[in-house]
Amino acid sequence: MLLMSVELERISFRASARTVDMLGRQQIAGIPTAISELFKNAFDAYADAAVADFIRHQDLFILRDNGVGMSRQEFIERWLTLGTESKLAAQGLPPPPRDPDKVVRPVLGEKGIGRLAIAAIGPQVLVLTRSKFEEADARITAAFINWTLFECPGLTLDDIHVPVQTFTDHIPRFADVEKLVEEVRRDVSETSERIGDRADLILSQLDRFSANPAKLDQLLGEPSLLTSGHGVHFFITPTDPSLLAGLRSDGVGDPAELQRLLLGFNNTMTPNHPKPALAVQFNDHRFPHSPPDELIGERVFFTEQDFAMADHHISGRFDEFGQFEGSVAVYRQPAQPYRVAWPHAMGAPTECGPFTLNLAYVQGARADSGLDPEAFAAISDKLNRWGGLYVYRDGIRVLPYGSADNDWLDIEARRTKSASYYFFSYRRLFGVVEITRANNSALQEKAGREGFRQNQAYRQLTDILKNFFPQVAADFFREEALLSEVFVTQRAELNRIEAARRLRESQVRSRRSDFRTQLERFFERINRGEPEAAAAGVITELRSKLGAAIALPNPQDAAIAVVDAELEGRRRLEEVRAEFRPVRPRGVSLPRDLQRDAAAMRSELARLDRDIFDPAVQQLDTIMLLASGEARLKLDRRLRLDRALTRAAEDARRATRSLGQATRTAAGEARQQVISLAQQAIREVEDRARAVLSEAAAIDVSQLDDASMLATRGRLEGAIDEAASRSRELLEAVRSRLEEIASSADPASWLVTPEDVTAAIEEELIELRDKSEADLELAQLGMAVEVINHEFEATIKTIRTNIGQLKQWADLNSDLQPLYTGIRTSFEHLDGYLTLFTPLHRRLQRTAIDFRGSDIERFLRDLFRERFDRHKVELVATPGFRQRTIRGFPSTFYPVFVNLIDNAVFWLDRVEPPRRITLDSNVESIFVSDTGHGIEPRDREAVFELGFTRKPGGRGLGLYIARQVLSRIGWLIEIMAIEGGSAFRLYPDPARKGGGS
Repeated sequence: MLLMSVELERISFRASARTVDMLGRQQIAGIPTAISELFKNAFDAYADAAVADFIRHQDLFILRDNGVGMSRQEFIERWLTLGTESKLAAQGLPPPPRDPDKVVRPVLGEKGIGRLAIAAIGPQVLVLTRSKFEEADARITAAFINWTLFECPGLTLDDIHVPVQTFTDHIPRFADVEKLVEEVRRDVSETSERIGDRADLILSQLDRFSANPAKLDQLLGEPSLLTSGHGVHFFITPTDPSLLAGLRSDGVGDPAELQRLLLGFNNTMTPNHPKPALAVQFNDHRFPHSPPDELIGERVFFTEQDFAMADHHISGRFDEFGQFEGSVAVYRQPAQPYRVAWPHAMGAPTECGPFTLNLAYVQGARADSGLDPEAFAAISDKLNRWGGLYVYRDGIRVLPYGSADNDWLDIEARRTKSASYYFFSYRRLFGVVEITRANNSALQEKAGREGFRQNQAYRQLTDILKNFFPQVAADFFREEALLSEVFVTQRAELNRIEAARRLRESQVRSRRSDFRTQLERFFERINRGEPEAAAAGVITELRSKLGAAIALPNPQDAAIAVVDAELEGRRRLEEVRAEFRPVRPRGVSLPRDLQRDAAAMRSELARLDRDIFDPAVQQLDTIMLLASGEARLKLDRRLRLDRALTRAAEDARRATRSLGQATRTAAGEARQQVISLAQQAIREVEDRARAVLSEAAAIDVSQLDDASMLATRGRLEGAIDEAASRSRELLEAVRSRLEEIASSADPASWLVTPEDVTAAIEEELIELRDKSEADLELAQLGMAVEVINHEFEATIKTIRTNIGQLKQWADLNSDLQPLYTGIRTSFEHLDGYLTLFTPLHRRLQRTAIDFRGSDIERFLRDLFRERFDRHKVELVATPGFRQRTIRGFPSTFYPVFVNLIDNAVFWLDRVEPPRRITLDSNVESIFVSDTGHGIEPRDREAVFELGFTRKPGGRGLGLYIARQVLSRIGWLIEIMAIEGGSAFRLYPDPARKGGGS
């Protein structure tokens, strides 16, 4: 049998289409990693900004940058070519462009497969790009790719065609995109047999691609490819379900996975960090026509201010041998120079290379931290979400390091063994390890970008840091550490202050609660009319006793009995007066609501004296004169005076003796306690000294070398010093308090106690905090209103325009006429309500105008018509109100009336009909009254305070804002006391001019 020779052939490798899928989607750890890779590509393209937008209701993900972009040729020869050619110079191709106007950037991606990460976000993408370096009329290159084609095992790369088209004068519109999609649809139809079961899926995906880049460019704004714009834009739809899942939080307060991994793309936390070369954003458009949520802005992440306020700071550099040289600052004290050696260097340079560390740490317990309560709560919230040690290569974050669930140095695992020994907690630190491509090239990221490869360089990096943290804890943060004096003493001082604060709070809490209860009972008794009844009861009892006294047969006995009845009546009136006089506890700070109620109490007490108790005393005097005249008794004035003064003196002596005895008892108890504390302090030092001397006597010093001798001596002296320090601190505190008492020689100085001073300072602090929170809330509300107003106007304009366009179709198509008529009628009904708010828009009327009460009445009737009908409320406007002319801004006055009517309708719903609101006016004032329950006397000033409300779910803003805005234009608003309802009076301030008429 003869063997035939076969002609020699040279056969090339053929690449299956699945190669792209395996190099791209299957290599990427997840969507956050894919987005991070696209951000890095924008960095390599010298972009200043990269913005991701997820429009939920369209299931559309868009990523845009303003980098140098690509020409049509560059897109085909680089972007559509696998491998390194996209980023590196290749044979026959010029090097990739860079922006000559910017500093040279290190290349973050060299594999040339980062763009394939798009397939992890969604199965198809529209790519638009425009080069910065072409002429002004540079064309926009558009291409459409369906990634599912690359999952088909029956196709090779040569079987898949990418439609590419250029546009000179506009961004592609919906119809332009449809042509590109149609090209892919035609290819799918021609190769459907080789595609197999996936053909229907791919056709379904193509049908769902409905992006309109031109319209989206108008909606989203910069970065744009119009005019002189350049860069690359990606439009991906539909998106992978994991994108939406990655935006959901696992629990209340927990960050979403996508936010957790993308936040901190640039290092913005450390002091004096360089300005990020690339600013990134992720906008989550949750609802149509509403502003998006910005998920990864700098304000969400740690800031330089957060870093500076932390308790402890560590910064420095690890050299090529793993040795650390830097500084450690404990409790924000001056930094101490610090060095740590890596024991495994053995004189050889490390493969990982040199790197820097910049770390901030916040104590876990509030009592151990130097931060104030608000700052501690704010930074703790960030730490719980984002705390960790991040890795940045050339200023760009390396995933997944820094995530709370990625304790890559086992810091928390060591802490579980002994928190006091290892000290550091991963959740309480935030900082950065900074590396560069030039110095740390052996630290190589995995293909899927989910961290570094576990090579020798990475093992050295982690070993160096795992050695470093326990050493820092041993030197600075353990009780017996050589450099721990600042930490131990400062923490002890913070604990002492916190203990004092808690003691103070526990002391005043119950007294504050008791005072609150007293006030509530006081106002309840006032509302029930008990003071009037009690005073009347005293007068009735006096009349009865006078009648019995006058009936005595002996005139002298009768005179004495009458005088005694008078004295008893006066004493009972004073007792009743005292019974209705709650006493504010001394040295107790009051929160704002209690301060308000205490002020209302003082006003009520003044009214009780003026209207009830003082008239009762006058009535008693009148009764005495009448009684003596009717009985023809000659009451000796000397007898009345002497008996009255004797009774007063006895009462005063009795009260003073009682308080004096209580004071002497308290002083005696304090003396005994001071003596006991002094004896205890002396005894503690004596016991410790004896114990140390006893231990020293048992030590064989001949067996100790010099170093051991010094260590033993230091330990024993330290034990004595520790006991002496505690005793000295205690005795100095006691002596300080005693000296303060002894120095108060002036009796008047005793009237203001240290507790009173503390209470005054605490109340001022409470008021400042309340005002700060209220100002912040008002600012946030103001910004929200501006945003809503802007979006509202834009939306209404769009609806009006679209209805007008629909009319043109309805005129040509009779079947659309009923639909158009229904939509138009409904919108005109809605638009009627919207036009009601035209007077409220300050920008429409910047100058004062004349308007009448009848205008206000008409506005209120139109606005509240449905609520008036629903709640059966009658609005009555008098002729005087209708004819009243006001000169001013409708945008100032209308909201005041809206608020008053809104409140009145709410409270009128809680009374039985008839329910009436009356608008009235005279020459000076305007009145708004209703027939409701009225406003309690204690609330008549409080209702104008920010945050005060009795309405369930109310915010306490309306009347506060009403008074403020009226005050600015020279008007006043106050509550009038009327029977059976409430009434507000609005009038120009007599002390100011220009308040209107």
